[in-house]
Amino acid sequence: MTSEILFQENTEIDSIQQMITTIHNHIAEYRSNLSRRPNVYRPKIAELQANLAQIYWYDYKDYHSAEKLFLQALENYEKYSGRRIIIQSHKLKIMDFLVNLYNRSNRLELSEQILLRMLEIQKKLAENYWWIYLEDVAITQWRLGNLYVDMRRFNSAERLYSASLDTRSEFDREDIYRYRPATAQCQRSLGKLYEVHLKNYPKAEQCYRKSIEILQELCENEYERCNFIRSLQHSQLLLAHLHSDTSSEQDRPAN
Repeated sequence: MTSEILFQENTEIDSIQQMITTIHNHIAEYRSNLSRRPNVYRPKIAELQANLAQIYWYDYKDYHSAEKLFLQALENYEKYSGRRIIIQSHKLKIMDFLVNLYNRSNRLELSEQILLRMLEIQKKLAENYWWIYLEDVAITQWRLGNLYVDMRRFNSAERLYSASLDTRSEFDREDIYRYRPATAQCQRSLGKLYEVHLKNYPKAEQCYRKSIEILQELCENEYERCNFIRSLQHSQLLLAHLHSDTSSEQDRPAN
């Protein structure tokens, strides 16, 4: 390693450490004023704690410190009692980081708890701002479905995938090229659940065919086809494998 590279790395480390020190100083300053104006300074502290957590995550790979800071930030946001709607978005972002952390360490029960809290917040926000948050509701429902598959809670996974599709049906025709690809993906997820875990092959076929139908419609636009052709091929391949596997089972002699 050359001296120039070493110098650059040391400079970057010094810069990061200086940034951490500066953030801690700002947090201490805001805490000294917290009792005087809590709804002003709690969000500021939470934002700095979240920024600090990301430094530990990305620059140091120190996931334990990152988790601790994200939880502190979330606690400060939840103690906020003002009217700024944007605080809810900040909370959701921190929760998303926590879900990723818990998934990395296979703490799936904690992931479930956070995702359910996210879903509750998103549903409430969607009551007044559906055009912003209803898609987030559908995505979180789909993520919960994926999580339940990993937890081998297959009936819960079926319920959440179906709920996601119901939610998506409320808006996915608003902009088919933006929303319908994820609807096709959710149909694939539900189809694989039926095929692999619930052994309900007719329902699996139905889901795969719905996914194919959606993607074929999107591919009719020659300017958009390149964005969806691979997903279409994926869905078609899943259907072909399903037919191949079920045919093999039917041909297999009884024990």
